[in-house]
Amino acid sequence: MKWMKVKKMEMERKKKVFSAIMGITLIISMVVNIFLFGPIVMIGKADPGNIPDIWHNSTTLNVTVLQIPPRINWYGFQYNQSGTWITKLNKEIDVNNSAEYRFIINISSDQGWDDIQYINVTAWYDHGNESSTYNQTLGGNINLFLQYRNTTGTAVWRMLWPHGGEFTARKYTERVVFDLYGSVGYTQCHNLTFQFIPSYQVRYAPGPGEGSWLTTRNATNDPLSWNFKITVTDSGESAPQSSTSWIHDEFGIYSYSAIVSAGWPTIIGQPGENATANSNITLQTRSNGNYSLTTDVANLVHKTFPLATISRDRIWVRGGDLNTFDNFTASSGMIYFFGSSGVYHLAQANGTSFSTSDVQYKCNIPFGQMAGDYDASIRYHLTTT
Repeated sequence: MKWMKVKKMEMERKKKVFSAIMGITLIISMVVNIFLFGPIVMIGKADPGNIPDIWHNSTTLNVTVLQIPPRINWYGFQYNQSGTWITKLNKEIDVNNSAEYRFIINISSDQGWDDIQYINVTAWYDHGNESSTYNQTLGGNINLFLQYRNTTGTAVWRMLWPHGGEFTARKYTERVVFDLYGSVGYTQCHNLTFQFIPSYQVRYAPGPGEGSWLTTRNATNDPLSWNFKITVTDSGESAPQSSTSWIHDEFGIYSYSAIVSAGWPTIIGQPGENATANSNITLQTRSNGNYSLTTDVANLVHKTFPLATISRDRIWVRGGDLNTFDNFTASSGMIYFFGSSGVYHLAQANGTSFSTSDVQYKCNIPFGQMAGDYDASIRYHLTTT
């Protein structure tokens, strides 16, 4: 009986130990679940009460406006002054065959830059007629055509006119820039520059007066000016596929006159002879407007005995538009090769200089004239208007 009582107490003790172990395990499991997986039981929150209205202001309506034609945002006509480009819009420029100028254009395309096909820059002397157009009057000294062609994926820059050296093409540049007012996702914007040098005879264009422009009116109505037009064409060259944008403006050109060279006529004759020079001489001149060219000569003076002279009125000359000999007693002593008093020869339409190779002198040597060598100063006068 005592043995059975001990056995029963042992079993009770083991049962209490097992219960304690299970309780501790349950508590540990609950703690681990709380930290790893959150609380097993969620305690609900009470309803906050009435919510009559609510605002949500964190979204926007987005609209993108895309223009079909390309846009010329701005443009300029500039002169390279010691590395600094300064504007020459509605001002006169030089034609000394070294001064460098450029057209600069900022263009945007909402259809992507690949959509731009041609950018043409044409310029022409307007002959005093504001309704004139490029190449309406042919000539290398009165027309200029620069082109940017983008039809093959690789841009091609060309000077399409002239071909005779009246203008010299220089550096072309293209730079990708940002259009502040365009669409970030669609608009592409480029700066393009067309640089060139005008040669000596590019047509003089004073506007309404030397250094004066009609600033009280619009910028493209000055007579006797150079007009220019910048045209941007996309999606082909012809309607209805293409879209074209353009601007129109003008500038002037200073007058330029130069006598590059003049030959030295030599006459050999005897007293009583109206002796002609051994050969004709050539006059090379440059003028970028309507012009006149005259010659004048002093009395012939003996080189070693100055008291011996031959009067200038015994010297004759012809050449240029003067087909027959004239002597220096007429026209107040000056003789016109081109033009006349108050009348001017038309400007050269082509070329960088003009040569007159038919100038011929002769001298009517008086009877009894002392033998020897004589010379006289010759003066040539070229006037551009």
